[in-house]
Amino acid sequence: MVSGRVRCGGIAAIAALWLAGWSCAPSCQAEFDLLDLAGNPLTISGSMRARWEVWNWFTPGAVRNGQDNNRYYFQDAFVRLGAGYRFDGIGMFTELMTPVLLNLPSNAAAPAPQGALGLGATYYTANLHRNGASVFLKQGFVEFEDKLEKGTYFKGGRFEFSDGADLIPDDPELKWIVNKRIQQRLIGPFDYTDIARSFDGAMFRYGFKQWNFTAMYGVPTKGAFDLDGMDEISNMDLVYAALNIGPNRLWGDSLGRIFYIFYDDGRGVTKVDNRPAALRADDHRAIDISTSGVDFAGSAAMGPGKADVLVWGAGQLGSWGKQAQQSWAAVGEVGYRFVDAPCKPWLRAGYTTSSGSGRPRGSVHGTFFQILPTARLYAQFPFYNMMNSNDLSSELMLNPFENVETRTTLHNLWLSSSSDLWYQGGGAYDNDFFGFAGRPGFGRSYLATLLDTSVTWELSRHLTAYAYYGHSFGGSVVSAIYPVSKQADYGYVEASFRF
Repeated sequence: MVSGRVRCGGIAAIAALWLAGWSCAPSCQAEFDLLDLAGNPLTISGSMRARWEVWNWFTPGAVRNGQDNNRYYFQDAFVRLGAGYRFDGIGMFTELMTPVLLNLPSNAAAPAPQGALGLGATYYTANLHRNGASVFLKQGFVEFEDKLEKGTYFKGGRFEFSDGADLIPDDPELKWIVNKRIQQRLIGPFDYTDIARSFDGAMFRYGFKQWNFTAMYGVPTKGAFDLDGMDEISNMDLVYAALNIGPNRLWGDSLGRIFYIFYDDGRGVTKVDNRPAALRADDHRAIDISTSGVDFAGSAAMGPGKADVLVWGAGQLGSWGKQAQQSWAAVGEVGYRFVDAPCKPWLRAGYTTSSGSGRPRGSVHGTFFQILPTARLYAQFPFYNMMNSNDLSSELMLNPFENVETRTTLHNLWLSSSSDLWYQGGGAYDNDFFGFAGRPGFGRSYLATLLDTSVTWELSRHLTAYAYYGHSFGGSVVSAIYPVSKQADYGYVEASFRF
Protein backbone atom coordinates (compact mmCIF):
# COMPACT_ATOMS: atom_id res chain seq x y z
CA MET A 1 0.00 0.00 0.00
CA VAL A 2 1.09 3.54 -0.73
CA SER A 3 -0.37 6.52 1.05
CA GLY A 4 0.57 10.05 1.89
CA ARG A 5 0.49 13.61 0.66
CA VAL A 6 2.94 15.05 -1.79
CA ARG A 7 3.72 18.77 -1.96
CA CYS A 8 5.58 21.18 -4.28
CA GLY A 9 8.23 19.12 -6.09
CA GLY A 10 6.03 16.04 -5.82
CA ILE A 11 3.27 17.83 -7.66
CA ALA A 12 5.62 18.72 -10.51
CA ALA A 13 6.76 15.11 -10.75
CA ILE A 14 3.20 13.81 -10.83
CA ALA A 15 2.27 16.39 -13.49
CA ALA A 16 5.23 15.30 -15.61
CA LEU A 17 4.21 11.65 -15.34
CA TRP A 18 0.61 12.58 -16.23
CA LEU A 19 1.72 14.50 -19.33
CA ALA A 20 3.97 11.65 -20.37
CA GLY A 21 1.04 9.25 -20.10
CA TRP A 22 -1.19 11.66 -22.05
CA SER A 23 1.30 11.90 -24.89
CA CYS A 24 1.09 8.15 -25.44
CA ALA A 25 -2.67 8.29 -26.02
CA PRO A 26 -2.69 7.51 -29.76
CA SER A 27 -0.67 4.33 -29.33
CA CYS A 28 -2.07 2.97 -26.06
CA GLN A 29 -4.42 -0.01 -26.09
CA ALA A 30 -7.67 -0.40 -24.18
CA GLU A 31 -6.08 -3.20 -22.19
CA PHE A 32 -2.71 -4.89 -22.52
CA ASP A 33 -1.00 -7.93 -21.04
CA LEU A 34 2.01 -7.27 -18.83
CA LEU A 35 3.05 -10.89 -18.38
CA ASP A 36 1.65 -14.41 -18.44
CA LEU A 37 1.05 -16.36 -15.23
CA ALA A 38 0.08 -20.01 -15.57
CA GLY A 39 -1.42 -19.33 -18.97
CA ASN A 40 -3.47 -16.33 -17.80
CA PRO A 41 -2.45 -12.74 -18.54
CA LEU A 42 -1.85 -10.02 -15.96
CA THR A 43 -3.68 -7.01 -17.41
CA ILE A 44 -2.93 -3.33 -16.89
CA SER A 45 -5.58 -0.60 -17.11
CA GLY A 46 -5.72 3.05 -16.22
CA SER A 47 -7.42 6.39 -16.60
CA MET A 48 -6.46 10.06 -16.47
CA ARG A 49 -8.54 13.21 -16.24
CA ALA A 50 -7.57 16.89 -16.33
CA ARG A 51 -10.06 19.69 -15.60
CA TRP A 52 -9.99 23.50 -15.53
CA GLU A 53 -12.78 24.99 -13.41
CA VAL A 54 -14.06 28.58 -13.30
CA TRP A 55 -16.33 29.76 -10.47
CA ASN A 56 -18.38 32.94 -10.10
CA TRP A 57 -20.35 32.26 -6.94
CA PHE A 58 -23.18 34.45 -5.67
CA THR A 59 -21.63 37.77 -4.53
CA PRO A 60 -21.51 38.00 -0.72
CA GLY A 61 -20.80 41.73 -0.29
CA ALA A 62 -17.80 43.97 0.27
CA VAL A 63 -14.46 42.15 0.27
CA ARG A 64 -13.01 41.86 3.79
CA ASN A 65 -9.21 42.20 3.70
CA GLY A 66 -8.88 40.06 0.59
CA GLN A 67 -11.43 37.48 1.77
CA ASP A 68 -14.88 36.65 0.39
CA ASN A 69 -13.41 35.79 -3.03
CA ASN A 70 -16.30 34.48 -5.08
CA ARG A 71 -14.51 34.59 -8.47
CA TYR A 72 -11.63 32.24 -9.09
CA TYR A 73 -10.36 29.32 -11.13
CA PHE A 74 -8.29 26.25 -10.33
CA GLN A 75 -7.02 23.09 -11.98
CA ASP A 76 -7.49 19.51 -10.88
CA ALA A 77 -6.51 16.13 -12.27
CA PHE A 78 -6.08 12.49 -11.36
CA VAL A 79 -4.27 9.38 -12.56
CA ARG A 80 -5.52 5.86 -11.81
CA LEU A 81 -3.44 2.78 -12.60
CA GLY A 82 -4.65 -0.77 -11.99
CA ALA A 83 -3.51 -4.36 -12.45
CA GLY A 84 -5.81 -7.38 -12.68
CA TYR A 85 -5.44 -11.14 -12.88
CA ARG A 86 -8.11 -13.77 -13.46
CA PHE A 87 -8.09 -17.56 -13.48
CA ASP A 88 -10.79 -20.22 -13.15
CA GLY A 89 -13.55 -17.77 -12.17
CA ILE A 90 -11.40 -15.98 -9.58
CA GLY A 91 -10.27 -12.42 -10.20
CA MET A 92 -7.97 -10.03 -8.37
CA PHE A 93 -7.63 -6.31 -8.97
CA THR A 94 -5.51 -3.55 -7.42
CA GLU A 95 -5.64 0.13 -8.34
CA LEU A 96 -3.65 3.15 -7.14
CA MET A 97 -4.92 6.71 -7.50
CA THR A 98 -3.09 10.03 -7.59
CA PRO A 99 -5.25 13.18 -7.41
CA VAL A 100 -3.69 16.62 -7.98
CA LEU A 101 -5.17 20.01 -6.97
CA LEU A 102 -3.59 23.25 -8.18
CA ASN A 103 -4.27 26.93 -7.45
CA LEU A 104 -7.10 26.44 -4.95
CA PRO A 105 -8.50 29.70 -3.51
CA SER A 106 -7.46 30.29 0.10
CA ASN A 107 -9.85 33.22 0.52
CA ALA A 108 -13.18 31.94 -0.84
CA ALA A 109 -15.04 31.51 2.44
CA ALA A 110 -17.30 34.09 4.09
CA PRO A 111 -18.91 34.19 7.54
CA ALA A 112 -22.12 32.22 8.03
CA PRO A 113 -24.63 32.01 6.54
CA GLN A 114 -22.76 32.73 3.28
CA GLY A 115 -20.14 30.05 3.93
CA ALA A 116 -18.02 28.42 1.22
CA LEU A 117 -18.16 30.36 -2.04
CA GLY A 118 -18.04 27.39 -4.39
CA LEU A 119 -16.28 24.03 -4.28
CA GLY A 120 -12.80 25.55 -4.55
CA ALA A 121 -13.32 26.71 -0.97
CA THR A 122 -14.46 23.21 0.04
CA TYR A 123 -11.32 21.62 -1.39
CA TYR A 124 -9.14 24.19 0.38
CA THR A 125 -10.89 23.83 3.75
CA ALA A 126 -10.48 20.04 3.65
CA ASN A 127 -6.74 20.22 2.88
CA LEU A 128 -5.52 23.71 3.97
CA HIS A 129 -3.14 23.97 1.02
CA ARG A 130 -3.55 25.74 -2.32
CA ASN A 131 -1.64 22.96 -4.11
CA GLY A 132 -1.68 19.33 -3.13
CA ALA A 133 -1.50 15.73 -4.23
CA SER A 134 -1.58 12.26 -2.73
CA VAL A 135 -1.17 8.59 -3.61
CA PHE A 136 -3.42 5.91 -2.12
CA LEU A 137 -5.08 2.56 -2.74
CA LYS A 138 -8.31 3.27 -4.62
CA GLN A 139 -9.38 -0.35 -5.11
CA GLY A 140 -8.07 -3.73 -4.06
CA PHE A 141 -10.38 -6.72 -4.13
CA VAL A 142 -10.84 -10.39 -4.88
CA GLU A 143 -13.93 -11.58 -6.79
CA PHE A 144 -15.47 -14.99 -7.34
CA GLU A 145 -17.89 -15.69 -10.19
CA ASP A 146 -20.03 -18.84 -10.43
CA LYS A 147 -17.87 -20.56 -7.80
CA LEU A 148 -20.65 -21.40 -5.34
CA GLU A 149 -23.39 -21.84 -7.93
CA LYS A 150 -24.11 -20.62 -11.42
CA GLY A 151 -25.32 -17.03 -11.28
CA THR A 152 -23.47 -16.13 -8.09
CA TYR A 153 -20.91 -13.33 -7.77
CA PHE A 154 -18.94 -12.27 -4.70
CA LYS A 155 -16.47 -9.42 -4.21
CA GLY A 156 -14.49 -8.58 -1.09
CA GLY A 157 -11.99 -5.84 -0.29
CA ARG A 158 -11.94 -2.19 -1.35
CA PHE A 159 -14.13 -1.30 -4.32
CA GLU A 160 -16.43 1.32 -5.81
CA PHE A 161 -20.18 0.91 -5.57
CA SER A 162 -23.22 2.64 -7.10
CA ASP A 163 -26.79 1.97 -6.05
CA GLY A 164 -29.13 1.39 -8.99
CA ALA A 165 -26.38 0.05 -11.27
CA ASP A 166 -27.06 -3.57 -10.35
CA LEU A 167 -28.59 -4.41 -13.74
CA ILE A 168 -27.70 -2.46 -16.91
CA PRO A 169 -30.05 -2.98 -19.91
CA ASP A 170 -29.03 -3.13 -23.58
CA ASP A 171 -31.62 -0.64 -24.88
CA PRO A 172 -29.64 2.62 -25.42
CA GLU A 173 -32.32 5.00 -24.09
CA LEU A 174 -33.03 2.83 -21.08
CA LYS A 175 -29.31 2.43 -20.44
CA TRP A 176 -28.88 6.22 -20.46
CA ILE A 177 -31.72 6.59 -17.94
CA VAL A 178 -30.09 4.07 -15.60
CA ASN A 179 -26.65 5.68 -15.89
CA LYS A 180 -27.78 9.31 -15.64
CA ARG A 181 -31.08 9.33 -13.75
CA ILE A 182 -31.18 6.29 -11.44
CA GLN A 183 -27.77 5.10 -10.33
CA GLN A 184 -25.73 6.89 -7.62
CA ARG A 185 -28.74 8.87 -6.44
CA LEU A 186 -28.17 7.70 -2.85
CA ILE A 187 -24.85 5.80 -2.96
CA GLY A 188 -22.03 6.49 -5.38
CA PRO A 189 -18.26 6.85 -5.78
CA PHE A 190 -18.57 10.68 -6.05
CA ASP A 191 -16.14 10.59 -8.98
CA TYR A 192 -17.14 14.09 -10.04
CA THR A 193 -14.45 15.14 -7.56
CA ASP A 194 -10.83 14.19 -8.16
CA ILE A 195 -10.47 12.01 -5.07
CA ALA A 196 -13.83 10.21 -5.08
CA ARG A 197 -14.70 7.53 -2.51
CA SER A 198 -14.54 3.75 -2.20
CA PHE A 199 -15.96 1.19 0.22
CA ASP A 200 -14.19 -1.44 2.31
CA GLY A 201 -16.46 -4.44 2.59
CA ALA A 202 -18.14 -7.13 0.53
CA MET A 203 -20.74 -7.43 -2.21
CA PHE A 204 -22.87 -10.43 -3.20
CA ARG A 205 -25.05 -10.88 -6.26
CA TYR A 206 -27.19 -13.75 -7.44
CA GLY A 207 -29.18 -13.80 -10.66
CA PHE A 208 -29.03 -13.62 -14.42
CA LYS A 209 -29.56 -11.12 -17.23
CA GLN A 210 -33.30 -10.75 -16.56
CA TRP A 211 -33.09 -10.35 -12.78
CA ASN A 212 -30.76 -10.36 -9.81
CA PHE A 213 -30.51 -9.82 -6.08
CA THR A 214 -27.65 -7.61 -4.93
CA ALA A 215 -26.41 -7.00 -1.39
CA MET A 216 -23.50 -4.92 -0.12
CA TYR A 217 -21.92 -4.03 3.20
CA GLY A 218 -19.32 -1.29 3.22
CA VAL A 219 -17.39 1.23 5.26
CA PRO A 220 -16.81 4.37 3.17
CA THR A 221 -13.31 5.71 2.75
CA LYS A 222 -12.24 9.29 3.09
CA GLY A 223 -11.89 11.22 -0.13
CA ALA A 224 -14.19 13.40 -2.25
CA PHE A 225 -12.54 16.69 -1.21
CA ASP A 226 -9.99 15.30 1.29
CA LEU A 227 -6.71 14.22 -0.34
CA ASP A 228 -6.28 11.55 2.35
CA GLY A 229 -8.22 8.90 0.45
CA MET A 230 -6.48 5.93 2.03
CA ASP A 231 -8.17 5.78 5.43
CA GLU A 232 -11.72 4.76 6.27
CA ILE A 233 -14.26 7.11 7.80
CA SER A 234 -14.54 5.97 11.41
CA ASN A 235 -17.81 4.83 13.01
CA MET A 236 -19.76 4.65 9.77
CA ASP A 237 -21.47 1.63 8.18
CA LEU A 238 -23.64 1.09 5.13
CA VAL A 239 -25.87 -1.83 4.12
CA TYR A 240 -27.58 -2.11 0.73
CA ALA A 241 -29.93 -4.74 -0.69
CA ALA A 242 -31.99 -4.71 -3.87
CA LEU A 243 -34.10 -6.98 -6.04
CA ASN A 244 -33.77 -5.98 -9.70
CA ILE A 245 -35.92 -7.13 -12.62
CA GLY A 246 -34.75 -6.26 -16.13
CA PRO A 247 -36.21 -6.38 -19.63
CA ASN A 248 -38.09 -9.59 -20.40
CA ARG A 249 -40.89 -10.97 -22.56
CA LEU A 250 -43.62 -9.85 -20.20
CA TRP A 251 -42.89 -6.12 -20.01
CA GLY A 252 -40.38 -5.45 -22.80
CA ASP A 253 -37.70 -2.78 -22.41
CA SER A 254 -38.42 -1.94 -18.78
CA LEU A 255 -36.72 -2.52 -15.47
CA GLY A 256 -37.67 -2.22 -11.85
CA ARG A 257 -35.99 -2.27 -8.47
CA ILE A 258 -37.00 -2.63 -4.83
CA PHE A 259 -34.19 -1.49 -2.53
CA TYR A 260 -33.26 -1.03 1.11
CA ILE A 261 -30.36 0.99 2.60
CA PHE A 262 -29.27 1.17 6.22
CA TYR A 263 -26.93 4.03 7.15
CA ASP A 264 -25.19 4.37 10.52
CA ASP A 265 -23.09 7.44 11.36
CA GLY A 266 -21.58 7.53 14.83
CA ARG A 267 -18.84 10.10 14.18
CA GLY A 268 -20.35 12.56 16.65
CA VAL A 269 -19.71 15.61 14.45
CA THR A 270 -22.21 18.44 14.62
CA LYS A 271 -25.17 17.69 12.38
CA VAL A 272 -26.40 20.09 9.73
CA ASP A 273 -30.15 20.73 10.14
CA ASN A 274 -32.53 23.58 10.98
CA ARG A 275 -32.29 23.34 14.77
CA PRO A 276 -30.69 26.19 16.75
CA ALA A 277 -26.90 25.91 17.01
CA ALA A 278 -26.96 25.13 20.75
CA LEU A 279 -29.29 22.14 20.27
CA ARG A 280 -27.20 20.75 17.40
CA ALA A 281 -23.95 21.16 19.34
CA ASP A 282 -25.45 19.22 22.24
CA ASP A 283 -26.61 16.32 20.06
CA HIS A 284 -23.85 13.71 19.72
CA ARG A 285 -26.08 10.69 19.25
CA ALA A 286 -25.68 8.56 16.14
CA ILE A 287 -27.65 8.81 12.92
CA ASP A 288 -29.37 5.51 12.10
CA ILE A 289 -31.62 5.67 9.05
CA SER A 290 -33.41 2.95 7.09
CA THR A 291 -34.34 3.91 3.53
CA SER A 292 -36.80 1.80 1.54
CA GLY A 293 -37.62 2.55 -2.06
CA VAL A 294 -38.71 1.46 -5.48
CA ASP A 295 -38.07 2.65 -9.03
CA PHE A 296 -39.28 1.77 -12.51
CA ALA A 297 -38.06 2.83 -15.96
CA GLY A 298 -39.44 1.88 -19.35
CA SER A 299 -38.81 2.66 -23.00
CA ALA A 300 -41.06 1.78 -25.96
CA ALA A 301 -41.40 2.58 -29.67
CA MET A 302 -44.14 5.12 -30.32
CA GLY A 303 -44.79 6.90 -33.60
CA PRO A 304 -41.58 8.22 -35.21
CA GLY A 305 -39.51 7.68 -32.08
CA LYS A 306 -39.31 6.18 -28.59
CA ALA A 307 -41.10 7.28 -25.43
CA ASP A 308 -39.74 6.67 -21.95
CA VAL A 309 -40.87 7.04 -18.37
CA LEU A 310 -39.14 6.97 -14.98
CA VAL A 311 -40.61 6.87 -11.48
CA TRP A 312 -38.53 6.71 -8.30
CA GLY A 313 -39.58 6.95 -4.68
CA ALA A 314 -38.12 6.39 -1.21
CA GLY A 315 -39.13 6.76 2.42
CA GLN A 316 -36.92 7.03 5.51
CA LEU A 317 -37.38 6.08 9.15
CA GLY A 318 -34.95 5.92 12.03
CA SER A 319 -33.11 8.35 14.28
CA TRP A 320 -31.37 11.61 13.53
CA GLY A 321 -29.50 11.90 16.79
CA LYS A 322 -32.06 12.93 19.36
CA GLN A 323 -34.75 13.42 16.72
CA ALA A 324 -36.85 10.82 14.92
CA GLN A 325 -36.23 10.55 11.18
CA GLN A 326 -39.38 10.66 9.02
CA SER A 327 -38.80 11.75 5.44
CA TRP A 328 -39.48 10.92 1.79
CA ALA A 329 -38.54 11.77 -1.79
CA ALA A 330 -40.06 11.12 -5.23
CA VAL A 331 -39.08 11.54 -8.88
CA GLY A 332 -41.16 11.43 -12.06
CA GLU A 333 -39.78 11.90 -15.58
CA VAL A 334 -41.00 11.42 -19.14
CA GLY A 335 -39.18 11.70 -22.44
CA TYR A 336 -39.51 11.27 -26.17
CA ARG A 337 -36.69 10.73 -28.66
CA PHE A 338 -36.97 11.11 -32.43
CA VAL A 339 -34.55 8.31 -33.23
CA ASP A 340 -34.53 8.74 -37.05
CA ALA A 341 -34.57 12.55 -37.19
CA PRO A 342 -31.39 14.62 -37.71
CA CYS A 343 -29.51 15.02 -34.41
CA LYS A 344 -31.92 12.52 -32.78
CA PRO A 345 -33.55 15.17 -30.53
CA TRP A 346 -34.54 13.85 -27.11
CA LEU A 347 -37.02 15.93 -25.15
CA ARG A 348 -37.38 15.24 -21.43
CA ALA A 349 -39.32 16.73 -18.53
CA GLY A 350 -39.20 15.81 -14.87
CA TYR A 351 -40.13 16.72 -11.34
CA THR A 352 -38.08 15.84 -8.25
CA THR A 353 -39.42 16.56 -4.78
CA SER A 354 -38.36 15.72 -1.24
CA SER A 355 -39.53 16.49 2.27
CA GLY A 356 -38.10 19.16 4.56
CA SER A 357 -38.19 19.83 8.29
CA GLY A 358 -40.76 22.10 9.86
CA ARG A 359 -40.40 23.45 13.41
CA PRO A 360 -36.72 24.02 14.29
CA ARG A 361 -37.30 22.77 17.84
CA GLY A 362 -39.47 19.82 16.90
CA SER A 363 -38.86 16.17 17.76
CA VAL A 364 -38.93 15.00 14.11
CA HIS A 365 -36.25 15.51 11.48
CA GLY A 366 -38.26 15.61 8.27
CA THR A 367 -35.49 16.46 5.80
CA PHE A 368 -34.84 13.72 3.27
CA PHE A 369 -31.24 12.56 3.72
CA GLN A 370 -29.34 11.81 0.49
CA ILE A 371 -26.79 9.50 2.25
CA LEU A 372 -23.59 9.13 0.12
CA PRO A 373 -24.50 10.04 -3.48
CA THR A 374 -22.74 11.36 -6.52
CA ALA A 375 -24.89 14.46 -6.20
CA ARG A 376 -23.46 16.18 -9.27
CA LEU A 377 -25.23 13.69 -11.57
CA TYR A 378 -28.50 15.31 -10.50
CA ALA A 379 -27.27 18.88 -9.91
CA GLN A 380 -24.71 19.66 -12.59
CA PHE A 381 -24.10 23.10 -11.08
CA PRO A 382 -23.71 21.69 -7.55
CA PHE A 383 -25.10 24.54 -5.44
CA TYR A 384 -28.09 22.35 -4.44
CA ASN A 385 -28.96 18.69 -3.97
CA MET A 386 -31.98 16.47 -3.34
CA MET A 387 -32.61 17.56 0.29
CA ASN A 388 -35.56 19.83 1.12
CA SER A 389 -35.88 20.70 -2.55
CA ASN A 390 -38.18 20.72 -5.55
CA ASP A 391 -36.78 20.62 -9.08
CA LEU A 392 -39.07 21.10 -12.09
CA SER A 393 -36.91 20.53 -15.16
CA SER A 394 -37.05 20.38 -18.95
CA GLU A 395 -34.24 19.13 -21.14
CA LEU A 396 -33.17 18.83 -24.76
CA MET A 397 -30.44 16.43 -25.88
CA LEU A 398 -29.00 16.28 -29.38
CA ASN A 399 -26.57 14.00 -31.19
CA PRO A 400 -25.31 16.06 -34.16
CA PHE A 401 -22.73 13.31 -34.71
CA GLU A 402 -22.49 9.75 -33.44
CA ASN A 403 -19.66 10.71 -31.08
CA VAL A 404 -21.06 14.09 -29.91
CA GLU A 405 -23.87 14.71 -27.41
CA THR A 406 -25.20 18.08 -26.29
CA ARG A 407 -27.45 18.48 -23.28
CA THR A 408 -29.30 21.68 -22.32
CA THR A 409 -31.47 21.81 -19.19
CA LEU A 410 -33.68 24.35 -17.46
CA HIS A 411 -34.28 23.85 -13.72
CA ASN A 412 -36.79 25.68 -11.54
CA LEU A 413 -35.77 25.18 -7.91
CA TRP A 414 -37.54 25.92 -4.65
CA LEU A 415 -37.38 24.70 -1.05
CA SER A 416 -39.97 22.24 0.21
CA SER A 417 -40.00 23.88 3.65
CA SER A 418 -39.14 27.55 4.08
CA SER A 419 -38.40 26.76 7.74
CA ASP A 420 -35.64 24.37 6.73
CA LEU A 421 -32.24 24.94 5.08
CA TRP A 422 -30.92 25.29 1.55
CA TYR A 423 -28.68 22.21 1.36
CA GLN A 424 -25.74 21.22 -0.83
CA GLY A 425 -23.10 18.49 -0.69
CA GLY A 426 -22.54 14.83 -1.46
CA GLY A 427 -22.16 13.15 1.93
CA ALA A 428 -19.45 12.43 4.48
CA TYR A 429 -15.86 12.52 3.26
CA ASP A 430 -13.79 12.46 6.46
CA ASN A 431 -14.12 12.46 10.26
CA ASP A 432 -14.20 16.24 10.77
CA PHE A 433 -16.81 17.57 8.34
CA PHE A 434 -20.43 16.49 8.30
CA GLY A 435 -20.50 16.24 4.49
CA PHE A 436 -23.53 18.42 3.79
CA ALA A 437 -23.75 22.20 4.14
CA GLY A 438 -26.88 24.20 4.87
CA ARG A 439 -27.93 27.84 4.73
CA PRO A 440 -31.17 29.20 6.25
CA GLY A 441 -34.20 29.79 4.06
CA PHE A 442 -35.27 32.84 6.11
CA GLY A 443 -38.91 31.88 5.56
CA ARG A 444 -38.56 32.04 1.78
CA SER A 445 -39.01 29.28 -0.78
CA TYR A 446 -37.84 30.25 -4.29
CA LEU A 447 -34.20 29.18 -4.61
CA ALA A 448 -33.16 29.73 -8.23
CA THR A 449 -33.65 29.13 -11.92
CA LEU A 450 -30.72 27.30 -13.48
CA LEU A 451 -29.93 27.11 -17.18
CA ASP A 452 -27.01 24.92 -18.14
CA THR A 453 -25.56 23.19 -21.16
CA SER A 454 -22.83 20.63 -21.84
CA VAL A 455 -21.06 18.97 -24.75
CA THR A 456 -19.52 15.49 -24.67
CA TRP A 457 -17.17 14.61 -27.53
CA GLU A 458 -15.74 11.09 -27.78
CA LEU A 459 -12.67 11.65 -29.90
CA SER A 460 -11.74 7.97 -29.75
CA ARG A 461 -12.50 4.93 -27.62
CA HIS A 462 -9.71 6.14 -25.32
CA LEU A 463 -10.14 9.93 -25.28
CA THR A 464 -13.20 12.04 -24.35
CA ALA A 465 -13.53 15.82 -24.10
CA TYR A 466 -16.27 17.50 -22.06
CA ALA A 467 -17.35 21.10 -21.54
CA TYR A 468 -20.00 22.46 -19.16
CA TYR A 469 -21.46 25.88 -18.36
CA GLY A 470 -24.29 26.79 -16.02
CA HIS A 471 -25.83 30.10 -15.01
CA SER A 472 -28.04 30.46 -11.94
CA PHE A 473 -30.62 33.22 -11.58
CA GLY A 474 -30.97 33.28 -7.81
CA GLY A 475 -34.34 33.65 -6.15
CA SER A 476 -35.55 35.08 -2.87
CA VAL A 477 -33.60 32.53 -0.76
CA VAL A 478 -30.34 33.45 -2.48
CA SER A 479 -30.96 37.21 -2.33
CA ALA A 480 -31.57 37.02 1.44
CA ILE A 481 -28.06 35.59 1.89
CA TYR A 482 -26.11 37.23 -0.94
CA PRO A 483 -27.32 40.86 -1.15
CA VAL A 484 -24.95 42.21 -3.82
CA SER A 485 -25.63 39.75 -6.65
CA LYS A 486 -27.85 36.71 -6.68
CA GLN A 487 -26.50 35.40 -9.99
CA ALA A 488 -23.78 32.79 -10.29
CA ASP A 489 -21.80 30.99 -12.98
CA TYR A 490 -19.87 27.75 -13.11
CA GLY A 491 -18.01 26.23 -16.02
CA TYR A 492 -15.25 23.78 -16.78
CA VAL A 493 -13.55 21.89 -19.55
CA GLU A 494 -11.98 18.51 -19.09
CA ALA A 495 -10.31 15.71 -21.00
CA SER A 496 -10.48 12.05 -19.95
CA PHE A 497 -8.27 9.28 -21.19
CA ARG A 498 -8.67 5.54 -20.51
CA PHE A 499 -6.54 2.58 -21.41
